Amino acid sequence: MSEPDGDRTTSGPGHCPRCSADVEPNQEYCLECGLRLPNERTTAVERASASVSERHSWTAGWIVPALLGLLIAVVGTGAAIAISDDGESPAAVPTATGGSRSAPETTSTLTAPEPTTPAPTTAPATTAPPRTTTPRPPATLAWPRERRGWTIVLLSLPQSSGRAAADARAAEARSNGVPAVGVLNSSRFASLHPGYYVVFSGVFDSQAEATSALPRARSAFPLAYQREIVP
Repeated sequence: MSEPDGDRTTSGPGHCPRCSADVEPNQEYCLECGLRLPNERTTAVERASASVSERHSWTAGWIVPALLGLLIAVVGTGAAIAISDDGESPAAVPTATGGSRSAPETTSTLTAPEPTTPAPTTAPATTAPPRTTTPRPPATLAWPRERRGWTIVLLSLPQSSGRAAADARAAEARSNGVPAVGVLNSSRFASLHPGYYVVFSGVFDSQAEATSALPRARSAFPLAYQREIVP
């Protein structure tokens, strides 16, 4: 007969209730048969299982927990049945039988819309750009016949160079912004030395007027000067 399970946690070495092997105080499992040893932390269920295992070795310590679990399951099942009986019975689910459902005759068939062709676009009418005409350079100014006055001499060229050279310098003066540019023959005027083409700017009544216009002429021709013209 095995030793009864008691409090062996603080006493000397004890014995396994199943195989009577020696065990140490507070030992959790038997090292010979693997039985969980009863101690002060063992629950009531484990103590009962150990007691049954001590008397019937074939139970291996599992019979009591199994019976307790089965009892709990039976009690829970009975409670669930009692609760379901107190409630209302579930309504019967209607089942449709017989007949067939057909589409109504008025159902129209959906058709995809026909593609629409975009209206041709006409290119905007192109208009010819306005014709631009190159402004003609102002004509070479001629000194008025029998006119006595003052002018600004831009430069003088010998007549041997030709009138065309004098006209080209006059055009250069106009392109540089010098106003009222002309060419005169110095041989026709008493106040000028004969034999030259004189490129001038402006016809003034007084020396003061010619002097006031001189800075503008000198911006293009630094050697320009005022001069009286006497027929």
